[in-house]
Amino acid sequence: MEMLQLLKNIIFQYKKWKPDIATKNILYHFLTRERRKQFGNAHSDKTFYVIRSIDDKSPFYIGPVHHLLANYFYVISHLWYAQEKGWIPVIDQENYPVYNTLPNPVHGTTNAWEYFWEQPSSYTLKDVYNSKNVILSQRSWFWQHDLGYDEEKYKQPSEISAYHVLMDSVPLNHSTAAFVEEMYQKYFPQMQRVLGVSVRYVGYSRRSYCQGDGHPVAPELDTIVQAVAKRFSDWNMERIFLSCDDTDAAETFHEAFGEKLVCLPRQRTDATKVYDQKNINPLYWPENIYNTSLLYLTETELLSRCTALIGSITSGFRYAVVRNNNAYEHVEMLEQGLFPDRRKRNR
Repeated sequence: MEMLQLLKNIIFQYKKWKPDIATKNILYHFLTRERRKQFGNAHSDKTFYVIRSIDDKSPFYIGPVHHLLANYFYVISHLWYAQEKGWIPVIDQENYPVYNTLPNPVHGTTNAWEYFWEQPSSYTLKDVYNSKNVILSQRSWFWQHDLGYDEEKYKQPSEISAYHVLMDSVPLNHSTAAFVEEMYQKYFPQMQRVLGVSVRYVGYSRRSYCQGDGHPVAPELDTIVQAVAKRFSDWNMERIFLSCDDTDAAETFHEAFGEKLVCLPRQRTDATKVYDQKNINPLYWPENIYNTSLLYLTETELLSRCTALIGSITSGFRYAVVRNNNAYEHVEMLEQGLFPDRRKRNR
């Protein structure tokens, strides 16, 4: 039966992907499959589930490098799986580093997950790697446990609530929560109706130096500004809070909305510039990457506290919707289809 299922999976891969991509994908999933391990004899009555990061350095990996909140929802998909199995999850981004893992400790930890969030239980990596029953996760998504880019899922309160419960199991750590609250008190006018706007151009805009295969196409700036202006009036808003990674977007919104706009001062990028391994985006330089991640996370946390939300679907938009847990008065998704996935047989 297992061999039959394996054969079906292989056939599916070659039907979906181009031959070289399918071959790489099959090898990647085999090499990074789930494994059962014994590291000691501790906690023999418990089964631990180590959530390992995607191996984006593998020569067989066919996807993009996942940044902060894509990695976050990757972890959420594994928390869902661990919950189904009745296993105790622990997130290991120390032995399985991610894009923002730094060589020196942050807040006393070298586990990048713990830069910003708590573990889902009181058990540490040291506890786990001395234990008798340990499951090392597959290093790929459980796509059945992800909201993805399906607009209809974002309109289902029960779907959002289910993810919110998982989000609550890994709260912000004390340092991050304190920083978010400080920014909220500093930049959000008290008792005001705030329209949250999520704009992500790098990887999502037609004018960006790169576009993500299968990612949503972000509307052009003038289209977004017009939509925001209309909803600002229709929904009786008093302020606009903008989360964006692009200098042009920030400047355009400042020109359009003036004092009505709230926007965190932070380093942003020029989406039209070409960045690569030789010319790395300054946001991701080792000396900047922690602050880049912290301020992006803070923006999405503040988006979740707004009265209403408008934007295109990204991991940041998804994070705000789930954190808000159906409390928004209005949510509007500005979608213009998806970029073609050049890896697939039929584009």
